[in-house]
Amino acid sequence: MKKSNAISAHLTELRKEAETLLSAGKRKYPDFAHSHEEMQRVVHELAVHQIELEMQQDELLQTRAELEESLECYTELYELAPLGYLTLTENGTIRQVNLTATKLLGVERSKLIGDRFGRFVEPEDLSVFNALLLDVFSQPKSRSCELLLMSDDNHPIASKDPFTSHTDEYEHDNRTVRIDAILSQDGKECRVVVSDITMQKRVEREKNALLSKLKHAGKSESKSDSFSDFNHNQIDKVIHARIRFAALSYLYTANEASFVQIKKQIKTTDGNLSVHMRMLESADYIKCDKDLLARKPQTIYKITPKGHDAFVRYKACITAFLGT
Repeated sequence: MKKSNAISAHLTELRKEAETLLSAGKRKYPDFAHSHEEMQRVVHELAVHQIELEMQQDELLQTRAELEESLECYTELYELAPLGYLTLTENGTIRQVNLTATKLLGVERSKLIGDRFGRFVEPEDLSVFNALLLDVFSQPKSRSCELLLMSDDNHPIASKDPFTSHTDEYEHDNRTVRIDAILSQDGKECRVVVSDITMQKRVEREKNALLSKLKHAGKSESKSDSFSDFNHNQIDKVIHARIRFAALSYLYTANEASFVQIKKQIKTTDGNLSVHMRMLESADYIKCDKDLLARKPQTIYKITPKGHDAFVRYKACITAFLGT
């Protein structure tokens, strides 16, 4: 309704401008003879021209509605994407940023525009970021790197584990991000995608710590034989992480679920869940489909037969290790 009123007001304004030009003498009626035949010809031409203009107006209105719908869809996809999107100049000044990136950096959009992205990078990694910008603007190829972010008070941004509320040795992990950058077509800016890989790094550390503990932990004599026979390499490293295990467990029971449903069950952030779902998808344990719900795009995940079998094997492996 609002769009129709706006279009109608715009057409009314155009008509007023046309009448003003005509009254001012900038547009004149064409000269023609006042014969009856000539008058009929002119009236016919005007009627045909009017129909042509109405048809062109309908096409323009349809095109405008389609463009507005496409713009609205693009805006939603850009703003609500699970990854941070930024547009940077050659010196790292932020020109554009989506909502996800503002949450990742912990600063309002109005304060980010015009600021330097390097201000949020940990000093030891600033040279890596500057080298990335130099490479991107030197050659039209995509570049990537991993950085540690800083908060506004120059302390590393803490990444709290959303999957558990208790305090552990990783509670104060620094926020690690992966940056993928590519030069724009005009060569004056670069498009940057920022992914929060803190949880991925934590999973790697936990996996290494677990393997180290299993390797050096002493076992009682009654379990020494079964422990020595157990091969830790049989543990599926793709599943052996809290968020991936929780997501695959949920899909194992529900068979399929949306990104929002899985996030609600696991109680994690969009960025963390997105990273782990991509790892499961890369292993072909799940598959991803796109759908529309109330004109809004949503991501649907389904467990694959390979993922189903891998989860069953994982449970059997853990059961064998625990001796239950």
